[in-house]
Amino acid sequence: MDSGVYNNLEIESCLKKEVEKPFAICDLDLFKKDLQNAKLILIIGDNAGEVVFDKLLAEYLSQNYQVIYAVRGAAIINDAVMEDALKTGVNDYAQVISMGCETPGAVLNLCSQAFIDLFNQADMVISKGQGNFEALSDYQREIYFLLKAKCHHIAKALDVEVNDYVFKKNISNYK
Repeated sequence: MDSGVYNNLEIESCLKKEVEKPFAICDLDLFKKDLQNAKLILIIGDNAGEVVFDKLLAEYLSQNYQVIYAVRGAAIINDAVMEDALKTGVNDYAQVISMGCETPGAVLNLCSQAFIDLFNQADMVISKGQGNFEALSDYQREIYFLLKAKCHHIAKALDVEVNDYVFKKNISNYK
């Protein structure tokens, strides 16, 4: 439900359609395997409207792992910020932190040193959204990217169709 893609959206029918859509790429088996050795999981949030779904993910993961949920330092387009995370109750299941950056993706050299340190120390990173994919896909560490390919450039790089969902480990050198 990204405002960069949709306008005049009928939410109920959109949600039903999107929830039923399969993933074009789904590295769930790799994810489950990697969870076996994880203790600390960092989720990098994306859109404010998705925070309610991120809360479900954080709730599930927090049963066995320490979870940290990172949001933007300020509202950019419709990206999640601290207020969004706290209003939805993500903080009941995860420590909520600011990345310190005010860009549409987690551009590491613009993030706080505290976030960068956490990003490098986490056992697993789940990066949500195309903006975070664009900012982090060349970073040399294991990252699970969860996104919808919203443009031809990204869809081509991922070898999927525009509007396909992707859950992929370590996509690198997409450019």
